[in-house]
Amino acid sequence: MLSHLKVIDLAVGLGDYTGRLLAELGAHVVRVEQRACAAEHAVDIAWNISKTRVTLDLESASGREQLLSMAADVDIVIRNAVDKPVDHAALERRNPRVVDVVVAPFDPAGPNAARPATDLTLMARSGLANIVGDPDRAPMTLPGEQAYALAGAHGVVAALTALHARAATGRGELVTISAFQAAVLANYREPVMWQFAQRIGKRTGNLLVRGKSGVRQVWRCRDGYVTWSFVDNPAMMRSLVKVMNEQGVKSLLDDIEWASTLIADSPRETVEAWERIVEEFFSRHTRNDLARWSVERGFGLSQIDGIDDVLASEQLRERSMWRTITDPRSGKALKIPGPLFVTSGSGRNAS
Repeated sequence: MLSHLKVIDLAVGLGDYTGRLLAELGAHVVRVEQRACAAEHAVDIAWNISKTRVTLDLESASGREQLLSMAADVDIVIRNAVDKPVDHAALERRNPRVVDVVVAPFDPAGPNAARPATDLTLMARSGLANIVGDPDRAPMTLPGEQAYALAGAHGVVAALTALHARAATGRGELVTISAFQAAVLANYREPVMWQFAQRIGKRTGNLLVRGKSGVRQVWRCRDGYVTWSFVDNPAMMRSLVKVMNEQGVKSLLDDIEWASTLIADSPRETVEAWERIVEEFFSRHTRNDLARWSVERGFGLSQIDGIDDVLASEQLRERSMWRTITDPRSGKALKIPGPLFVTSGSGRNAS
């Protein structure tokens, strides 16, 4: 798809994912690593797969000159600062058509430009961490480095948008991405709530708040967890009750007229009484059984897979979810996600 594009990736950590996504789309991405920092910044396999790696001493004048020579024949440069290891003007003199994408923690022209940041601090500062976790415990962050991933995805959109503009103007441009802003935009509800109502959202944990009440979303079953909730959908509710009846469970749920019951307006105490009945039922059955009944009867339940389930999934394997690579550090075979994009019907990488 993007096999005609050449990319130099100078990013370290933040911005790595921009190069990874472009590489998965078919671009030839060269990751330039500084010799002086090689030990400190070990290769992140997940985010730097599909890139060609070269080493340059960018602390030296000769190394920077080599970089500028390489940049004379590329479409995109990805880095973390507008002035390192060379400034945009130097890149532009060598290649007026280059799209220079800077993925930084904060707006390089803003008051926090020089402020250090990590994925954890970006998640906290953006407010994303504040809405993750149980309400009676401390905030939590999400698995992995989600703020970095969000910024990386924004970097791809920015790069491709600038390339589209270049097609019209014939010139490249400097594009800056704020990882902080990317994380804030992902947390769309809380900033909007504050802007228009001056309200700060609260963590709700395993409770999806609807109207005056709330409903549980994740449930323990006999061999793990499933996700389901009471919904204002009479057909789905009747389907679950019917399955429960067939499995020998008779309860007050049998007598509820779901077509005239609005769960969002039901008292939380009432919903909790209903949930205790469902909780007992789910706890006696396996994820597979519950999921199979849901598919057959349509009551909207999904099983939650663990890591081993995901790795062993025949469905994911048939859809090219995994690839096996050799760890350049240990020489061991590793199974990692990918390819990220597959062409329709071919089963091959979109590149």
